[in-house]
Amino acid sequence: MPAVFFVDKTWLPILVADVNRLVRKTFIASRQPDGLTQEQFRTLVHLSLREGIRQVELADILEIKPITLTRVLDQLGQAGLIERRPAPNDRRAHQLFLTDAAKPHLQTFETLKNQISQRMTAGLSDAEVAQLLLLLRHVHAQMGQ
Repeated sequence: MPAVFFVDKTWLPILVADVNRLVRKTFIASRQPDGLTQEQFRTLVHLSLREGIRQVELADILEIKPITLTRVLDQLGQAGLIERRPAPNDRRAHQLFLTDAAKPHLQTFETLKNQISQRMTAGLSDAEVAQLLLLLRHVHAQMGQ
């Protein structure tokens, strides 16, 4: 595929979106079949960063409808990978927690994350990677406002 040349900062959103697409594509292609759907795997990863979160909050983070997340959580619960516990301050809500059975799936994520990070930064010095991270954190903060 020929290289696309982004000539000025107005092309930045397109470049970032394209990099995101390529990273997702690489991630999906690198995953070994583990019986989980992409939605289930993504839910586990995000839950691992926020154990104890309520379902509605996780749905917001994943940018999916709560009813869609309920179906995914039901499947993960039946597989023994997560558990729902009543929220102490709201009897209508449940908090979500991983079980020990989820650990191998998260180890797979760590391995893939490291491999893809290596590929993304191949040929860059440590200083360049540090600068890239600094700049991306800045962009992330600006877009999160």
